[in-house]
Amino acid sequence: MKKESRVAVIGDIHGCYYTLLNLFERIKDECSQVFTVGDLIDRGHYSKEVVQFCIDNNIMSVRGNHEDMLINAIGNSGNISAKRQQDIDLYFYNGGDKTQKSYINSRYKKDFDILKRELQSNGHLKWIKSLPLKYESKVLVISHAGIIECGDEHTILWNRDIPTRLNKLQIFGHTHLDEVDYVEEYFVNIDTACVYGNKLSALILEKSTAKIIDIVQEELNSQDKLLK
Repeated sequence: MKKESRVAVIGDIHGCYYTLLNLFERIKDECSQVFTVGDLIDRGHYSKEVVQFCIDNNIMSVRGNHEDMLINAIGNSGNISAKRQQDIDLYFYNGGDKTQKSYINSRYKKDFDILKRELQSNGHLKWIKSLPLKYESKVLVISHAGIIECGDEHTILWNRDIPTRLNKLQIFGHTHLDEVDYVEEYFVNIDTACVYGNKLSALILEKSTAKIIDIVQEELNSQDKLLK
């Protein structure tokens, strides 16, 4: 089967740059396009490097809840309101301090506006804001969390319930598991807890049918391991 007829989808990366490098080398010649289910950033050490790698290699990501938290924390103004401070607190609580450190070598909240300026100057903020909530074809839909009936922009980022059965395969992450959870012709959760010491997973699929050809997994690289 020619690579032009295949696509790959990678699970939640969370700043695990070296693991991503190893996985990408294993799948890049097997498919014509590479997607991710979002959550490129936070918790791991190398969010800046992951974002730049995705840009450089035309990896097509949907927006994850962590990208969304970053956007909300940055907001549309430099003025520090109570609401914006809550958004910053939430973002740091969920591992945003690691992202900030990867960009400006500081984990202090007082330096958050420096992070904002750095993201603006290198084009990463514009790219992150451009990420769609889903990619969809006749046979496949890729989103960060599973799509549910009567869902909205919040649930497609945060839902942890079993998704609604659609007439196409759903691929998502968000809820980390030890192994890929696959229900044939229904859904696949490919968040296999890489940043927590497990592995990064990717699906290779037939583009026209969404048939899964292979599941490729890479154990967490030692350079990506979480430190206290």
